[in-house]
Amino acid sequence: MNLKSSFEIKEFDSKTDTIDQMISCVCPFRLELVNFFGPLIKTKHVIVRSIFCIRSKNPILYISAVQEGGDLYELDVFISENFSTELIADMEMAISECFRGIFESTSGFGKQLFIETNVMVENINHIFLAAGMRFITTFSELGFSIGTPVLNFRETVGFQLLPFRDFSYQQSNELFQRSSINSLDCPEGLKFRNVTKVFDSLFFHPLLDANGSLVAMVDGVMAGFVMIVKHEDQAEIAYLGVAEECRSKGVGSALIEEALVILARDKVKNLTVIVDEGNFPALNLYLRFGMKLKKNRILFLAEG
Repeated sequence: MNLKSSFEIKEFDSKTDTIDQMISCVCPFRLELVNFFGPLIKTKHVIVRSIFCIRSKNPILYISAVQEGGDLYELDVFISENFSTELIADMEMAISECFRGIFESTSGFGKQLFIETNVMVENINHIFLAAGMRFITTFSELGFSIGTPVLNFRETVGFQLLPFRDFSYQQSNELFQRSSINSLDCPEGLKFRNVTKVFDSLFFHPLLDANGSLVAMVDGVMAGFVMIVKHEDQAEIAYLGVAEECRSKGVGSALIEEALVILARDKVKNLTVIVDEGNFPALNLYLRFGMKLKKNRILFLAEG
């Protein structure tokens, strides 16, 4: 069989296609993708490629590219349960064509690809490598049900927690720069991303939660902060950072504890966070709060 008679590739671009058209492409894969992409498509440039089996009409694989600033695209891949572990030639051609289309449509400096780890991913790793991407690290995605009892971790006195919105862009950016020093959360990625532009993608995030995002002050100095993004009753820790000189003082624990109180008050049901498996201090902190491993994701990076 040739590619055209085996699989159909659907292509959508938020610059030219309507939200309804793009949602119709996402919907067969997983409902939570629809809830995620609805608001995202309104605010950012999103390119979608989906592969469907022509014979069965089943969705096979989904790739999206979301522009994060002017020089980076974040790619996500979702593999359907209909994906066969036996990678036939036609399917490999379809996946390669999807990636080629994404790369030709995104002209930024860098591209980072997150993909869930499972047996099927192992079968298509060579396609990512052939596309010019290289393996960087593995991330752990943790989940937590808001309202689950947690211990009181705020043991350190002498600091206060204030709303993130009370601080200027310049103040917050300076703290982000300090918290990035010797960070264990994917340090390799900073070679590909401008630190200020990383901060901009957080500071100007359309779903940034004004209530749950907090700054910790130690002796009148900004010491750390947590940035929460929220959509309806779902939230994610987009960033948790503490300045190097203020680490191991309970700042991170206090920030998470207070954020959980606020999210519960705002009727948020679930909280997730993605952390580099090599960032043991952060990973252990989240586990102490009772967060559970949901899945692992592999990170690939490519230039150009």
